Amino acid sequence: MVKTVADASGTTHFFEVFKEKSVLGTAMVFAPAAVALVETVPMIVYYHGHNSKGSIEGYINSLEQRNFRPLLASKQVLLVEPWGGPKSKFGAMATGDGLSTLIDMAMSVAISYGTPSRPCPVKSPLPPSLILAAFSGGGATLNAVVNSNSSALSRLKEVWAFDSFYSSEGQTWVKWAGGNPDKTLRVRVTTMEDTGSPRRENKIIRATPLKNVDSADPVELGHEACPGAFIPAWI
Repeated sequence: MVKTVADASGTTHFFEVFKEKSVLGTAMVFAPAAVALVETVPMIVYYHGHNSKGSIEGYINSLEQRNFRPLLASKQVLLVEPWGGPKSKFGAMATGDGLSTLIDMAMSVAISYGTPSRPCPVKSPLPPSLILAAFSGGGATLNAVVNSNSSALSRLKEVWAFDSFYSSEGQTWVKWAGGNPDKTLRVRVTTMEDTGSPRRENKIIRATPLKNVDSADPVELGHEACPGAFIPAWI
């Protein structure tokens, strides 16, 4: 089942993610108003943080800072957000195979239910480039999928982390960046995040300067405001 919502910002589709007869979860895909053909623009897959809502639609509509769609209306990008529940547990979509399935389903839905509506190939086209991003508790899934064997990672160009380091993974990201010089890691952490873990791990990353790492001192923003402050500018 697909639910489509269109407004001045663009077109959003809420859909089930399934492989064969198994439902892996639900997700949304947003095509900004400026996008003519969804298969020709980069795709962002964004893993959300902890929350108290019951669906991805409820999550993005619960706080203005969680709804990036108005900020992306003029951008050439396709935004995909899977639903991981209140604790950012994305289940099968946190695996390499799940990422490939999510991207395939999102592209199929965006082509078949978007404008211009047209039949989608049996195997959906991969986006020309891929960005993986995570906020807060979604960082664990970001770690998992970036280090998976997903075929979709052949298109990966950038990884964006927003206050998402809670598993002592700073050195792991240094190693990943060093081993993937053709990909860019971008990190932003805030002064308002209360555990200190993202700031601690960010210091570890910044202690090893690498040309493909864009990190900075903590920014004076609220925790929830961090992703929306940078995503539009980085596209």
